[in-house]
Amino acid sequence: MTLNTKTTTRLWGTDPYSEAVAVTQHVWTASRPENAEGEQDQVPDRPWGILLVTADDPITAMTAVPLIHFPLDAPILYVTKNGIPKVTRDEIKRLGATGMAMAGDVKVIAIGAAANSAVLDELDRMHIKHDEITAADPYTLANKVDAYYGKAQNPDTGVPTMGAVASAGGNGVMDVMIASVDAWKYALPATHWVSHMPTGFFWVNKQGVPQPTIDALKRRNGKAHIYVWGGPEQISPEIVRQLSQYGDVTRIDNYNPIVFNGPPKNDEVTTAIQFAKMWDPAGMVGWNITAAGHGFTVVNINDWQGAVASAPLSHMGFHAPLLLTTGNEDVPEALLNYLKSVSPKFYSTPAVGPYNMTYVIGDFDKVSWEAQSKIDFVTGMSPGRPWNQ
Repeated sequence: MTLNTKTTTRLWGTDPYSEAVAVTQHVWTASRPENAEGEQDQVPDRPWGILLVTADDPITAMTAVPLIHFPLDAPILYVTKNGIPKVTRDEIKRLGATGMAMAGDVKVIAIGAAANSAVLDELDRMHIKHDEITAADPYTLANKVDAYYGKAQNPDTGVPTMGAVASAGGNGVMDVMIASVDAWKYALPATHWVSHMPTGFFWVNKQGVPQPTIDALKRRNGKAHIYVWGGPEQISPEIVRQLSQYGDVTRIDNYNPIVFNGPPKNDEVTTAIQFAKMWDPAGMVGWNITAAGHGFTVVNINDWQGAVASAPLSHMGFHAPLLLTTGNEDVPEALLNYLKSVSPKFYSTPAVGPYNMTYVIGDFDKVSWEAQSKIDFVTGMSPGRPWNQ
Protein backbone atom coordinates (compact mmCIF):
# COMPACT_ATOMS: atom_id res chain seq x y z
CA MET A 1 0.00 0.00 0.00
CA THR A 2 1.21 3.49 -0.80
CA LEU A 3 1.87 5.91 2.04
CA ASN A 4 1.05 9.11 0.15
CA THR A 5 -1.87 10.58 -1.76
CA LYS A 6 -2.27 13.54 -4.09
CA THR A 7 -2.58 16.01 -1.19
CA THR A 8 -1.07 14.13 1.78
CA THR A 9 2.44 12.96 2.64
CA ARG A 10 2.92 10.41 5.41
CA LEU A 11 6.17 10.48 7.37
CA TRP A 12 6.23 6.89 8.56
CA GLY A 13 7.50 5.82 11.94
CA THR A 14 6.48 2.99 14.23
CA ASP A 15 8.04 4.50 17.36
CA PRO A 16 9.22 7.95 18.50
CA TYR A 17 12.78 7.36 17.30
CA SER A 18 11.82 6.45 13.75
CA GLU A 19 9.15 9.16 13.60
CA ALA A 20 11.72 11.83 14.41
CA VAL A 21 14.14 10.41 11.85
CA ALA A 22 11.41 10.37 9.19
CA VAL A 23 11.00 14.12 9.71
CA THR A 24 14.70 14.97 9.58
CA GLN A 25 15.24 12.80 6.51
CA HIS A 26 12.40 14.62 4.79
CA VAL A 27 13.64 18.12 5.67
CA TRP A 28 17.43 17.79 5.45
CA THR A 29 18.80 15.84 2.49
CA ALA A 30 22.44 16.03 3.67
CA SER A 31 23.41 15.25 0.08
CA ARG A 32 26.33 17.65 -0.29
CA PRO A 33 29.73 16.83 1.19
CA GLU A 34 30.13 18.16 4.72
CA ASN A 35 33.11 20.23 3.59
CA ALA A 36 31.43 21.58 0.44
CA GLU A 37 31.94 25.27 -0.28
CA GLY A 38 29.27 27.29 1.50
CA GLU A 39 27.95 24.23 3.33
CA GLN A 40 28.02 26.08 6.66
CA ASP A 41 25.28 28.39 5.37
CA GLN A 42 23.47 25.91 3.13
CA VAL A 43 20.20 26.06 5.03
CA PRO A 44 18.21 23.44 3.01
CA ASP A 45 20.89 20.72 3.10
CA ARG A 46 22.14 20.09 6.65
CA PRO A 47 21.02 21.43 10.03
CA TRP A 48 23.42 23.50 12.07
CA GLY A 49 22.70 21.51 15.23
CA ILE A 50 20.71 18.63 16.74
CA LEU A 51 18.63 18.48 19.93
CA LEU A 52 18.40 15.29 21.97
CA VAL A 53 15.54 14.57 24.38
CA THR A 54 14.11 11.38 25.86
CA ALA A 55 10.86 9.95 24.50
CA ASP A 56 9.21 9.53 27.91
CA ASP A 57 8.88 13.17 29.01
CA PRO A 58 6.53 15.45 27.04
CA ILE A 59 7.13 18.51 29.22
CA THR A 60 10.90 18.47 28.67
CA ALA A 61 10.57 17.72 24.96
CA MET A 62 8.15 20.61 24.46
CA THR A 63 10.41 22.89 26.50
CA ALA A 64 13.31 22.19 24.14
CA VAL A 65 11.50 23.16 20.94
CA PRO A 66 12.39 26.91 20.86
CA LEU A 67 15.97 25.81 20.17
CA ILE A 68 14.90 24.48 16.76
CA HIS A 69 14.56 27.97 15.29
CA PHE A 70 17.36 30.00 13.76
CA PRO A 71 20.12 30.79 14.51
CA LEU A 72 20.48 27.27 15.97
CA ASP A 73 18.55 25.36 13.28
CA ALA A 74 18.45 22.16 15.32
CA PRO A 75 15.84 19.39 14.90
CA ILE A 76 14.81 17.06 17.71
CA LEU A 77 15.85 13.40 17.86
CA TYR A 78 14.99 10.98 20.65
CA VAL A 79 17.34 9.03 22.91
CA THR A 80 16.89 6.96 26.06
CA LYS A 81 18.24 7.18 29.58
CA ASN A 82 20.58 4.34 28.64
CA GLY A 83 22.08 5.68 25.44
CA ILE A 84 21.43 6.52 21.80
CA PRO A 85 19.30 4.05 19.79
CA LYS A 86 20.85 2.88 16.53
CA VAL A 87 18.27 4.64 14.35
CA THR A 88 19.04 7.93 16.10
CA ARG A 89 22.80 7.38 16.06
CA ASP A 90 22.76 6.63 12.34
CA GLU A 91 20.73 9.77 11.69
CA ILE A 92 23.10 11.95 13.72
CA LYS A 93 25.90 10.67 11.48
CA ARG A 94 23.89 11.16 8.28
CA LEU A 95 22.80 14.70 9.14
CA GLY A 96 26.37 15.79 9.83
CA ALA A 97 25.33 18.97 11.65
CA THR A 98 27.65 21.80 10.65
CA GLY A 99 27.82 23.36 14.12
CA MET A 100 25.83 26.21 15.66
CA ALA A 101 28.09 29.23 15.29
CA MET A 102 26.02 31.31 17.72
CA ALA A 103 26.43 28.59 20.36
CA GLY A 104 30.17 28.10 20.15
CA ASP A 105 30.04 25.65 17.21
CA VAL A 106 28.32 23.04 19.36
CA LYS A 107 26.70 20.36 17.19
CA VAL A 108 24.41 18.62 19.69
CA ILE A 109 22.50 19.88 22.73
CA ALA A 110 21.21 17.25 25.16
CA ILE A 111 18.27 18.49 27.24
CA GLY A 112 16.94 17.12 30.50
CA ALA A 113 17.33 13.38 31.05
CA ALA A 114 18.96 13.06 27.61
CA ALA A 115 22.06 14.60 29.17
CA ASN A 116 22.98 11.30 30.82
CA SER A 117 26.40 9.72 30.93
CA ALA A 118 25.53 6.98 28.44
CA VAL A 119 24.43 9.50 25.80
CA LEU A 120 27.24 11.96 26.45
CA ASP A 121 29.90 9.25 26.42
CA GLU A 122 28.60 8.02 23.09
CA LEU A 123 28.72 11.55 21.65
CA ASP A 124 32.30 11.81 22.85
CA ARG A 125 33.18 8.57 21.09
CA MET A 126 31.63 10.02 17.93
CA HIS A 127 33.83 13.12 18.38
CA ILE A 128 30.78 15.39 18.42
CA LYS A 129 30.99 18.65 20.33
CA HIS A 130 27.99 18.86 22.65
CA ASP A 131 26.34 20.96 25.32
CA GLU A 132 23.79 20.18 28.00
CA ILE A 133 20.80 21.99 29.52
CA THR A 134 19.41 20.42 32.69
CA ALA A 135 17.35 21.50 35.68
CA ALA A 136 15.51 20.04 38.65
CA ASP A 137 12.04 21.05 37.41
CA PRO A 138 10.35 22.07 34.13
CA TYR A 139 9.99 25.71 35.12
CA THR A 140 13.70 26.15 35.71
CA LEU A 141 14.50 24.14 32.59
CA ALA A 142 12.30 26.42 30.46
CA ASN A 143 14.01 29.47 31.93
CA LYS A 144 17.43 27.98 31.12
CA VAL A 145 16.40 27.07 27.57
CA ASP A 146 15.13 30.62 27.05
CA ALA A 147 18.38 32.12 28.33
CA TYR A 148 20.44 29.76 26.14
CA TYR A 149 18.42 30.53 23.04
CA GLY A 150 18.21 34.24 23.82
CA LYS A 151 21.98 34.53 24.10
CA ALA A 152 22.34 32.97 20.65
CA GLN A 153 19.42 34.69 18.95
CA ASN A 154 19.82 38.17 20.43
CA PRO A 155 23.18 38.53 22.19
CA ASP A 156 22.60 42.25 22.74
CA THR A 157 19.88 41.64 25.34
CA GLY A 158 19.75 37.87 25.78
CA VAL A 159 16.01 37.87 25.08
CA PRO A 160 14.52 36.17 21.99
CA THR A 161 13.13 38.99 19.89
CA MET A 162 11.24 39.25 16.63
CA GLY A 163 13.47 41.08 14.18
CA ALA A 164 16.57 41.15 16.38
CA VAL A 165 18.40 42.66 13.40
CA ALA A 166 16.93 45.01 10.81
CA SER A 167 17.64 42.63 7.93
CA ALA A 168 15.42 39.99 9.54
CA GLY A 169 12.33 42.19 9.63
CA GLY A 170 9.87 42.38 12.48
CA ASN A 171 9.47 45.10 15.06
CA GLY A 172 11.37 43.82 18.06
CA VAL A 173 8.39 42.27 19.85
CA MET A 174 9.04 39.73 22.58
CA ASP A 175 6.50 36.91 22.35
CA VAL A 176 5.91 34.31 25.05
CA MET A 177 3.84 31.13 25.08
CA ILE A 178 2.48 29.99 28.45
CA ALA A 179 1.23 26.45 29.00
CA SER A 180 0.07 24.54 32.05
CA VAL A 181 1.91 21.40 33.10
CA ASP A 182 -1.55 20.12 34.05
CA ALA A 183 -2.97 20.63 30.53
CA TRP A 184 0.10 20.38 28.31
CA LYS A 185 -1.67 18.79 25.33
CA TYR A 186 -3.43 22.09 24.69
CA ALA A 187 -0.04 23.63 23.94
CA LEU A 188 1.20 21.01 21.48
CA PRO A 189 0.48 23.41 18.55
CA ALA A 190 2.74 25.95 20.23
CA THR A 191 5.71 23.68 19.55
CA HIS A 192 5.31 24.26 15.84
CA TRP A 193 5.02 28.02 16.28
CA VAL A 194 8.12 28.39 18.46
CA SER A 195 10.12 26.41 15.90
CA HIS A 196 8.90 28.94 13.32
CA MET A 197 9.51 32.22 15.18
CA PRO A 198 11.74 33.33 18.09
CA THR A 199 9.47 32.88 21.09
CA GLY A 200 9.74 32.09 24.78
CA PHE A 201 7.96 28.98 26.05
CA PHE A 202 7.22 28.71 29.77
CA TRP A 203 5.10 26.74 32.23
CA VAL A 204 2.60 27.47 34.97
CA ASN A 205 0.57 25.11 37.17
CA LYS A 206 -2.76 25.15 38.99
CA GLN A 207 -1.17 26.80 42.01
CA GLY A 208 0.16 29.83 40.14
CA VAL A 209 3.17 31.17 38.29
CA PRO A 210 6.43 29.57 39.49
CA GLN A 211 9.38 31.82 40.23
CA PRO A 212 11.55 30.64 37.29
CA THR A 213 8.72 31.59 34.93
CA ILE A 214 8.48 34.99 36.61
CA ASP A 215 12.24 35.44 36.24
CA ALA A 216 12.02 34.69 32.52
CA LEU A 217 9.15 37.14 32.06
CA LYS A 218 11.00 39.85 33.98
CA ARG A 219 13.77 39.71 31.37
CA ARG A 220 11.20 41.22 28.98
CA ASN A 221 10.94 44.35 31.17
CA GLY A 222 7.14 44.40 31.09
CA LYS A 223 6.97 44.36 27.29
CA ALA A 224 6.16 40.70 26.69
CA HIS A 225 3.28 39.65 24.47
CA ILE A 226 2.01 36.67 26.46
CA TYR A 227 -0.16 33.96 24.89
CA VAL A 228 -1.92 31.57 27.27
CA TRP A 229 -2.87 28.14 25.92
CA GLY A 230 -6.34 27.01 26.90
CA GLY A 231 -9.44 28.41 28.52
CA PRO A 232 -10.21 29.16 32.18
CA GLU A 233 -10.46 25.43 32.89
CA GLN A 234 -6.84 24.97 31.84
CA ILE A 235 -5.31 28.23 33.14
CA SER A 236 -7.38 30.20 35.62
CA PRO A 237 -8.23 33.92 35.39
CA GLU A 238 -6.22 34.43 38.58
CA ILE A 239 -3.09 33.12 36.88
CA VAL A 240 -3.77 35.30 33.85
CA ARG A 241 -3.96 38.32 36.15
CA GLN A 242 -0.59 37.36 37.65
CA LEU A 243 0.90 37.09 34.18
CA SER A 244 -0.49 40.49 33.18
CA GLN A 245 2.04 42.15 35.49
CA TYR A 246 4.72 41.29 32.91
CA GLY A 247 3.01 42.21 29.64
CA ASP A 248 -0.25 41.99 27.73
CA VAL A 249 -1.99 38.62 27.85
CA THR A 250 -4.10 36.89 25.19
CA ARG A 251 -5.79 33.51 25.50
CA ILE A 252 -5.55 30.96 22.71
CA ASP A 253 -8.74 28.92 22.90
CA ASN A 254 -11.85 28.34 20.82
CA TYR A 255 -13.96 31.19 22.23
CA ASN A 256 -15.20 33.70 19.67
CA PRO A 257 -17.51 36.23 21.41
CA ILE A 258 -19.09 37.16 18.08
CA VAL A 259 -20.12 33.57 17.41
CA PHE A 260 -20.73 32.20 20.90
CA ASN A 261 -23.03 33.66 23.57
CA GLY A 262 -20.63 32.60 26.28
CA PRO A 263 -17.46 30.51 26.16
CA PRO A 264 -17.90 27.02 24.66
CA LYS A 265 -16.17 23.98 26.08
CA ASN A 266 -12.50 23.97 25.15
CA ASP A 267 -10.71 20.98 23.71
CA GLU A 268 -7.31 20.40 22.16
CA VAL A 269 -8.58 19.84 18.61
CA THR A 270 -10.48 23.11 18.30
CA THR A 271 -7.74 25.06 20.09
CA ALA A 272 -5.26 23.92 17.43
CA ILE A 273 -7.68 24.93 14.68
CA GLN A 274 -8.24 28.37 16.18
CA PHE A 275 -4.48 28.95 16.33
CA ALA A 276 -4.13 27.93 12.70
CA LYS A 277 -6.71 30.62 11.83
CA MET A 278 -5.49 33.25 14.27
CA TRP A 279 -3.46 36.35 13.55
CA ASP A 280 -2.51 38.90 16.22
CA PRO A 281 -0.71 41.85 14.62
CA ALA A 282 0.49 43.13 18.00
CA GLY A 283 2.73 40.13 18.57
CA MET A 284 2.87 38.97 14.95
CA VAL A 285 1.55 35.63 16.22
CA GLY A 286 -0.71 33.10 14.50
CA TRP A 287 -0.73 31.27 11.20
CA ASN A 288 -3.56 33.31 9.67
CA ILE A 289 -4.59 30.40 7.43
CA THR A 290 -8.13 31.04 6.23
CA ALA A 291 -7.67 30.28 2.53
CA ALA A 292 -5.96 27.74 0.28
CA GLY A 293 -2.27 27.42 -0.49
CA HIS A 294 -0.71 26.08 2.70
CA GLY A 295 0.78 23.07 4.43
CA PHE A 296 -0.54 21.35 7.56
CA THR A 297 0.71 18.66 9.91
CA VAL A 298 -1.80 16.18 11.36
CA VAL A 299 -0.83 14.13 14.40
CA ASN A 300 -2.75 11.82 16.73
CA ILE A 301 -3.23 13.73 19.98
CA ASN A 302 -1.86 10.74 21.91
CA ASP A 303 1.35 10.77 19.85
CA TRP A 304 3.01 13.75 21.51
CA GLN A 305 6.40 12.48 20.40
CA GLY A 306 5.31 12.79 16.78
CA ALA A 307 3.89 16.25 17.42
CA VAL A 308 7.13 17.53 18.93
CA ALA A 309 9.45 15.80 16.45
CA SER A 310 7.47 17.16 13.49
CA ALA A 311 7.99 20.78 14.59
CA PRO A 312 10.73 21.26 11.92
CA LEU A 313 7.93 21.05 9.33
CA SER A 314 6.95 24.51 10.61
CA HIS A 315 10.59 25.64 10.67
CA MET A 316 11.40 24.76 7.04
CA GLY A 317 9.57 23.94 3.83
CA PHE A 318 5.79 24.35 3.89
CA HIS A 319 5.86 25.87 7.41
CA ALA A 320 3.00 23.57 8.32
CA PRO A 321 1.09 24.30 11.55
CA LEU A 322 0.04 21.43 13.80
CA LEU A 323 -3.51 20.08 13.75
CA LEU A 324 -4.70 17.26 15.99
CA THR A 325 -6.83 14.19 15.43
CA THR A 326 -8.24 12.10 18.25
CA GLY A 327 -7.79 8.49 17.17
CA ASN A 328 -6.15 6.39 14.52
CA GLU A 329 -9.37 6.06 12.48
CA ASP A 330 -11.19 9.17 13.65
CA VAL A 331 -10.98 12.59 12.02
CA PRO A 332 -12.93 15.05 14.18
CA GLU A 333 -15.71 16.89 12.38
CA ALA A 334 -14.21 20.23 13.39
CA LEU A 335 -10.92 19.30 11.71
CA LEU A 336 -12.60 18.10 8.51
CA ASN A 337 -14.71 21.26 8.37
CA TYR A 338 -11.64 23.46 8.76
CA LEU A 339 -9.71 21.61 6.08
CA LYS A 340 -12.73 21.91 3.76
CA SER A 341 -12.91 25.64 4.41
CA VAL A 342 -9.34 26.18 3.20
CA SER A 343 -9.38 23.65 0.36
CA PRO A 344 -8.35 25.04 -3.06
CA LYS A 345 -10.87 25.88 -5.78
CA PHE A 346 -10.33 26.59 -9.47
CA TYR A 347 -12.40 28.66 -11.88
CA SER A 348 -10.60 28.21 -15.20
CA THR A 349 -7.85 25.60 -14.75
CA PRO A 350 -6.54 23.63 -11.75
CA ALA A 351 -3.01 23.88 -13.14
CA VAL A 352 -2.35 27.29 -11.60
CA GLY A 353 -3.02 26.33 -7.97
CA PRO A 354 -2.84 27.17 -5.15
CA TYR A 355 -2.48 23.74 -3.57
CA ASN A 356 -2.50 22.39 -0.03
CA MET A 357 -0.28 19.64 1.40
CA THR A 358 -0.95 17.83 4.66
CA TYR A 359 1.75 15.85 6.47
CA VAL A 360 0.51 12.80 8.37
CA ILE A 361 2.86 11.62 11.11
CA GLY A 362 3.39 8.02 12.16
CA ASP A 363 2.13 4.60 11.14
CA PHE A 364 -1.43 3.38 10.58
CA ASP A 365 -1.87 2.66 14.30
CA LYS A 366 -1.55 6.40 14.91
CA VAL A 367 -3.42 7.76 11.90
CA SER A 368 -5.15 5.12 9.78
CA TRP A 369 -5.20 4.95 6.00
CA GLU A 370 -8.95 5.61 6.17
CA ALA A 371 -8.36 8.81 8.14
CA GLN A 372 -5.63 9.90 5.76
CA SER A 373 -7.96 9.25 2.82
CA LYS A 374 -10.66 11.41 4.40
CA ILE A 375 -8.16 14.25 4.73
CA ASP A 376 -7.06 13.81 1.13
CA PHE A 377 -10.68 13.85 -0.05
CA VAL A 378 -11.55 17.19 1.59
CA THR A 379 -8.28 18.97 0.76
CA GLY A 380 -8.05 18.26 -2.97
CA MET A 381 -8.61 20.80 -5.73
CA SER A 382 -12.27 21.17 -6.75
CA PRO A 383 -14.26 23.36 -9.16
CA GLY A 384 -15.17 26.76 -7.81
CA ARG A 385 -18.44 26.81 -9.77
CA PRO A 386 -20.66 24.20 -11.42
CA TRP A 387 -19.46 23.07 -14.83
CA ASN A 388 -22.71 24.05 -16.56
CA GLN A 389 -22.30 27.76 -15.81
